[in-house]
Amino acid sequence: MSHRTAAIIGAVGRTLIGMGLIVLAFAGFQLWGTGLQEARAQAALADEFEERQEAVAALLTTTVPTPTTAPTTAPDAGSTDQDGDAAPTSTTAPPPPEVAPELAEILMPDQGEVLGSIEIPAIGVEREIVEGTGRGDLQRGPGHYLGTPLPGQAGNSAIAGHRTTYGQPFHDLDLLQPGDPIYVETLQGRFRYEVLPQTDAEGNEVGHYIVHPSQIEVLDDVGDNRLTLTACHPKYSARQRIIVQAVLASEPAPLLPIPTVESANPDLADEDLSDESIDDGSVDDVANTVGVDDQALDDLGWNMEERTPTLVWALITFLVFCVGWVGARWRDTWWPWAATAPFFLASLFVCFTHLDHMLPAL
Repeated sequence: MSHRTAAIIGAVGRTLIGMGLIVLAFAGFQLWGTGLQEARAQAALADEFEERQEAVAALLTTTVPTPTTAPTTAPDAGSTDQDGDAAPTSTTAPPPPEVAPELAEILMPDQGEVLGSIEIPAIGVEREIVEGTGRGDLQRGPGHYLGTPLPGQAGNSAIAGHRTTYGQPFHDLDLLQPGDPIYVETLQGRFRYEVLPQTDAEGNEVGHYIVHPSQIEVLDDVGDNRLTLTACHPKYSARQRIIVQAVLASEPAPLLPIPTVESANPDLADEDLSDESIDDGSVDDVANTVGVDDQALDDLGWNMEERTPTLVWALITFLVFCVGWVGARWRDTWWPWAATAPFFLASLFVCFTHLDHMLPAL
């Protein structure tokens, strides 16, 4: 083998090893790096939820009147009024005080705000819940589908979560069994759900089932009070969705109104909300204000808008590497590698972030 051939083979081998290391680094970034980001976001959401609880408590203190008289009770038998007639008897309790508008506004979070927390003891899940299921929302924690009732209320409340990245909160949904409890806490209280039984292909009773992303009927109101959890399936793939449904084990909380297009977009109140206006983007997130649309379970696929920044940062990372390599060869020393290493790692991290946002959210 000639010296030139050996040099070419060595260069190709080093290139392949380097590419393999980059792939492993990206896998580590997705599995653990995104988890660190989610952990920081969860800490911030926990603080935000505590602040909102304190705000609700303060409003309840100032808006709920303290009774100044004894409650109405039935008078003693034989009692009479001033005219000697029998006093009317009544056991009707006074109506509850109306909820202050300020309190109702806090109870219904805006998209991106903390909604509450979810606890699934059987699989060790304790997470804060975000309002919304966009990419940015789910990177912070499980997200509540806009357009469905809040957890604890009547109807079918739905929550989505990552299964393999960003803390993988719903990684083990397939391990849940019928009857397993799920606890959800919102500003309206703490609610217990119990996993509903499903039947798998072999006829076994399990706690989940699998659907295609187009089967949005799993989010429909079927007449009971339930919680629907969704995540990608199988693990490390977005080809299907795993569904876990649980029934509310207590009376539901008062139902807060789901925002309408007019309330979410006041400027569009008098405009025609036709299919064309939705398709051309003039109505942003219309599905999140009028209910769940056909893409509710399938809006976390490829995001090609991130293709250009991914390629740009990949080129920057490569150029930084070349600078270090040329400097090391020219000076025949290691310090150019050390000098360029921080810039290389920083640009690689940004490149990985854009690449992760481009790939399907798992």
